[in-house]
Amino acid sequence: MQVGKMNKSRVLFVAKAWALLLGCSLVAAAAETGTLVVHAQGLTSDDGNLRFVMFDSKENFLKRPVRAEVIEISGQQGTWIIEDLPFGEYAVLVHHDIDGSGKMERHWYGKPKEPTGASNNAPPRMGPPKYKDAKFQLGSSELTITITVN
Repeated sequence: MQVGKMNKSRVLFVAKAWALLLGCSLVAAAAETGTLVVHAQGLTSDDGNLRFVMFDSKENFLKRPVRAEVIEISGQQGTWIIEDLPFGEYAVLVHHDIDGSGKMERHWYGKPKEPTGASNNAPPRMGPPKYKDAKFQLGSSELTITITVN
């Protein structure tokens, strides 16, 4: 009888230890994400909407976004908030879709007719901005960046 009580207390001790360890690993995992706040400014009207896209590597840049969202414009600006974003390297592009068509209108030679912008205000050079110029690190609980759209 005494042995059974001892085994039960050991089982409870081990179960509590595992629960504590699992709880710590969940807290550690939660600490590996943050909130990214992206402000778009410099718009000349409230017409249409803002189309944001996010990339997580040079290989995926302009090909496979990891996040995308359409945001309403108010006061000639807009804000995209991404919560629980894993820490890492990212680049964000934004397009002011003035006519609300859902696509970027372009001149016959490829240059966008509608205003665009990139994180770090990376400039377009003979084409879209380069990933190396637009990339930034999310490594804290909150990061705010501002993109000037023109």
